[in-house]
Amino acid sequence: MQIDGLDELDNKILSVIKENARLSYSEIGEKVGVSRVCVKNRMAIMEQKGVIEGYYTKINLDSATEGTRFFVEIVTQPDQFEQVVDRIASKGVIRRVYAVSGDCRIFAEGVAPTRSTYEVFLRNLRINLTGVRSITVTEAQYAIKNTYGGVDYVSLEQRKNRKETEDNQENQS
Repeated sequence: MQIDGLDELDNKILSVIKENARLSYSEIGEKVGVSRVCVKNRMAIMEQKGVIEGYYTKINLDSATEGTRFFVEIVTQPDQFEQVVDRIASKGVIRRVYAVSGDCRIFAEGVAPTRSTYEVFLRNLRINLTGVRSITVTEAQYAIKNTYGGVDYVSLEQRKNRKETEDNQENQS
């Protein structure tokens, strides 16, 4: 992993913690060739800059969850895109939501623990989701490649608050 704007050492630290974020500062330092204090300081700076947003536990849903894995492609009306994103992302069976190329398209991945939960989700999706031009649902047969990482969903309201905070900080400068 190489992130532009970071030096070689920061990139090495990120590569190490990407593989195992539970390592101690000393263990990370041993792997990249610097002291524990250096690693701690570098990571603190990357956290302050927002390069590191958190540390996550990877859960292999194929091992942890029996059920139906499915994908939903939604094409929204332009003025309803953010509201549809918020509604689909709030559903308990939805694991990931992506904005994808195309005219107001959302792609979501979900796992329903039982067939009846899946069917109820689909019925409610088609009945209650307003502002939608089309919905396509595809059921996964099996995983061919599966790499999990930590990506948090940030709601429209959270993005607006973050933007307002950034704007206020710029105005104060």
